Amino acid sequence: MSRDAGTVHFGVVRVDLHVPGADGLKAKRAVLQRAQAALRDELGCSVSEVGYQDTWQRAALGVAVAASSHTGVERVLDRIVAVLERDPRLLVLGTAEDVDALDADRPDTPWF
Repeated sequence: MSRDAGTVHFGVVRVDLHVPGADGLKAKRAVLQRAQAALRDELGCSVSEVGYQDTWQRAALGVAVAASSHTGVERVLDRIVAVLERDPRLLVLGTAEDVDALDADRPDTPWF
């Protein structure tokens, strides 16, 4: 059994976006829905719009991924911006990420 048996490695990233061609919330959401689908389909991420919901040309996406290794999480996180930047209707303004692990063998982990 490997040393990481039972450990869940996870990462989350917030991606701030500009949607310059959006002339309303409906247009912005159409672009974001395609971006979210691309992240889910290509990378297996969980994605949600987490900021600027009422602003036409700004958006923030929260993206989460879990894997059996730290390297697996890093690989996916490294590809998120590339997937988003392929869409010419989006401009990535910035990102903030966090990577951590949850070990099943930690004594403070509640298992019910």
